[in-house]
Amino acid sequence: MNQEIKEQMRAAGVNIEGALERLMNNEGLYERLLGKFKADKNYQGLVEAVEEKRYEDAFNCAHALKGVAGNLGLDSLMDADVVILEKLRADNTDGLDEDVKVLTETYNNIMKAIETIG
Repeated sequence: MNQEIKEQMRAAGVNIEGALERLMNNEGLYERLLGKFKADKNYQGLVEAVEEKRYEDAFNCAHALKGVAGNLGLDSLMDADVVILEKLRADNTDGLDEDVKVLTETYNNIMKAIETIG
């Protein structure tokens, strides 16, 4: 991962150093895990479940997404997701659609950065 890609990742809210520390500085493994993240269905499942008002399913997807995002250092995504997760935990759906829009914007920024890895 070259310096330019790392800067794009950081600009998208990715804590590369923290993730690499968890992975014993194995950059190749980190890149592979980011590649696998592209196939993760929890973001899409969360969005669809909120749209369909299936809040238990939305909670489960949000919880799983939080864990994956946290482990990969996708801090901005995790932060946006936690807002939704905590609202769902409290059975509070006020403003949830707006929170999902913020999550979507964050997710898209991170995915663009991940795509630059190749």
